Amino acid sequence: MHEQDYNEALKHTNAGGTMELHALNVQIYLKMHRSDYAEKQLKIMLQIDEDHTLTQLANAWLNLAVGGSKIQEAYLIFQDFSEKFPMTGMILNGKAICCMHMGRFDEAESLLLEALNKDAKDAETLANLIVCSLHLGKSSSRYLSQLKLSYPDHMLVKRASAAEESFDRAIQANA
Repeated sequence: MHEQDYNEALKHTNAGGTMELHALNVQIYLKMHRSDYAEKQLKIMLQIDEDHTLTQLANAWLNLAVGGSKIQEAYLIFQDFSEKFPMTGMILNGKAICCMHMGRFDEAESLLLEALNKDAKDAETLANLIVCSLHLGKSSSRYLSQLKLSYPDHMLVKRASAAEESFDRAIQANA
């Protein structure tokens, strides 16, 4: 999955059997933009144990992917996690992503800064802070620099570098 070879990953996880494998399948299908298959996996998880933490987490992932009115449901799941468990970067990022989808960027920024205080080098926190800062009209260069240093292969770093190269080529062509 890390290498983005999702079909190969599914060969090893599709047998299922554990909540962890079902949750991983949900993640893989969402990476493949197949929310229909992710929903089928989630239904299996709901039949096994609808209150299981991984079932709830997979449900939040699917709700985020589907969007629309499902974003509020995802937010409530992450809110429930924050009341049940110690606040982690994953929970804070989950809540922040929901807030961004709902247009509540100030709240998202606050959650992401809290996550950054817990782990100053977390790739997803840095990436989400970049996006959030841009929406707030704030500079994101500090977070992008940190992401480039710590995670040069991160998708956001690669896309930013490709955009910079395209911009530079356009300037050269017009010079």
